[in-house]
Amino acid sequence: MKRSATPFIFLLILFGTLLVLISIISKEMGFPPALRTELDLVLTMIFLLAGYRVFLRSKDVYRYSIIADDLLIHRINGNRNLLVAKVKLAQIHSLECPDKKSELLKYLNKNYSEGFTKGAYCCKYLLDGEKKAFIFNPSKGMVNKLNTALKAL
Repeated sequence: MKRSATPFIFLLILFGTLLVLISIISKEMGFPPALRTELDLVLTMIFLLAGYRVFLRSKDVYRYSIIADDLLIHRINGNRNLLVAKVKLAQIHSLECPDKKSELLKYLNKNYSEGFTKGAYCCKYLLDGEKKAFIFNPSKGMVNKLNTALKAL
């Protein structure tokens, strides 16, 4: 699944607007022109670095697989293949499609999916006695395999 760049671009626009406001406020506060120029250069560099990071993150592709008794999630970007999650099937206690967007917001930091809500499933599991969860976009075939594997355990 390829990650959508739309949320990242929206956040980048908000971030850029904030940086412009900081620049305007510095002018209104009477900062010397030389200091304002340096501040504008720093803010521009921060914005460009954030834009580059958004560009890189939008090229992420996620691959989900079940090997033996593990659910593996890999993030692929170009030639880089990084294992981001490995969950034992025995540790999974629910695989559900959340009804509310507010419930999805709780798991925003663990979003291994293309879109934020479209076709997203929430996988809840126990790891070392602690409840954890992540959002991902498995295919219907993967959902069937997971449900079959979970019933067999």
